[in-house]
Amino acid sequence: MRGPMNLNIHEEVGLLIDGFDGRPVIMMTYNPPYYQTFMERYGLIKAKDLYAYIVDIASFGPNLENLPSRVSRVPRIARERYGAQVRPLDFDRFEEEVELVKPIYNEAWSKNWGALPITDRELTAMANDLRQIIDPELVYLGFIDGKAVGWLIGLPDYNQVACHLNGRLFPIGWAKFLWYRRKITGLRVWAMGVLEEHRLKGIEALFYEEACRAAIRKGYQWVEMSWILEDNYKVSRAIETLGGKVYRTYRIYDIPTS
Repeated sequence: MRGPMNLNIHEEVGLLIDGFDGRPVIMMTYNPPYYQTFMERYGLIKAKDLYAYIVDIASFGPNLENLPSRVSRVPRIARERYGAQVRPLDFDRFEEEVELVKPIYNEAWSKNWGALPITDRELTAMANDLRQIIDPELVYLGFIDGKAVGWLIGLPDYNQVACHLNGRLFPIGWAKFLWYRRKITGLRVWAMGVLEEHRLKGIEALFYEEACRAAIRKGYQWVEMSWILEDNYKVSRAIETLGGKVYRTYRIYDIPTS
């Protein structure tokens, strides 16, 4: 037995064990602190911790003039040395764009702890669900030599809207939704994947640069990057280079088998 998990590791997972202040960010879990006591008193043991990082993107400045130099120089190398390019998702060709993602999705995470292959039908269904809330200016595809090799999805934090609706869209919930949607201040990087053979070529930094530029232009002030496996040191170091700090920890439990 492993969990908590919403069907599989591609969806909402983990028990919040640290960082209870503030509202949960979109598609991240929340629970009272005493749940951890219940789980561990029952005999469940830690399988893996997951981190959520917070990054103050407003501090980078409107033109990214304050972006750390260790980050800002890498995209230039990616373009000049490897011919890397990124572009926003084309919503007018949504189904075709999803087809570009499919061969990357499973391969990019295949060696991660807990990874399970996802079927084309599952991925299509997940993409159609996300389509309702994603901002096409915060979703990017990455290319090298014209081949799609990676992608990044940023989600506006619609939890900042949902908290005003009391669970109802009618009779006036829609008006509240439209009003508070304009006041969202944060977003979450839901996922980023790059084919293994093209990692360390700077395309990840290209994603960060372009996404930050678009997010700041649209008025976002912070971004949560989650979730990150506790031992995914390469990704953690990259986020910390951006100034990211761990501010919430989630835990996946196992039941001992012997």
